[in-house]
Amino acid sequence: MVLPMTVARVPGTDFAGDNGDTVTVRVPQPSTARTQATPGADITYDDVDEVPVNVTVSHLYHGKLVSAQELTYSLEDFGRQITRVQVTAVANGAENLIATAMNNLSVDATIDADGSDVEDVILEAREAMSRANVPLEDRFFAVSPELATYILRLENLSEVDKAGNSSALRDAVIGRYRGFTFVESSALTAGTGVAYHRSGFVFANFAPTTPRGVVDTSVTQSGGIALRQIFQYDPKKLSDASVVSTFAGAAPVAENGTGDDGTAFVRQFKVAVSAS
Repeated sequence: MVLPMTVARVPGTDFAGDNGDTVTVRVPQPSTARTQATPGADITYDDVDEVPVNVTVSHLYHGKLVSAQELTYSLEDFGRQITRVQVTAVANGAENLIATAMNNLSVDATIDADGSDVEDVILEAREAMSRANVPLEDRFFAVSPELATYILRLENLSEVDKAGNSSALRDAVIGRYRGFTFVESSALTAGTGVAYHRSGFVFANFAPTTPRGVVDTSVTQSGGIALRQIFQYDPKKLSDASVVSTFAGAAPVAENGTGDDGTAFVRQFKVAVSAS
């Protein structure tokens, strides 16, 4: 998983919502320090602001009926042949929700078809975010494979530290440039990219509770995605049912939490390669 590692993640215990359909995630906002005028002078107390962001949560799942014939003759390793496939499908589905939120943003700037002005557009994104007081740390730039090709041609692109164990995020990082960590995602619309601060998107994710009467169940994580797997025998099918699922949702964060009243999404800057 790549994109979930670059956005604001909120544990299920912090959610508030009805019926699991929509949850309200409260995202802390940066504040500003004050200066005491003189020693002993009264100081000013400020509120710590949080923006409420409504996130629609979907129940993503992958179900598989394993017949008696499969279980007896075909399967050599249930975890490898069944569970791993199901887990990957659901985890990828959860990540794609973030990509969908990015794909739905309006384009702020276009890049020439030959990529000749890609550096100018990156600097434009940087300036726009800095002017809006977006924090300098935790800035990312997610790009489609087509746009990644342009980024990789930049002469001053810095490679990130490759030390440590392999991970999907580490492998997806193209490099750092002009204060952004560039990551590649094939889930983005072809020829597009989004510059954003970690707080620019919220990813809501939690495993479903264990249902009553289920034969066997387990809860785990894959790439940071909380998942539940349940097993149940279906006598009408003479098969074992294996279902892996998760609750997940994603949304961009506007300064007022909703994007209403013309409020700009200042923590995101979307770019697209011109068609001609």
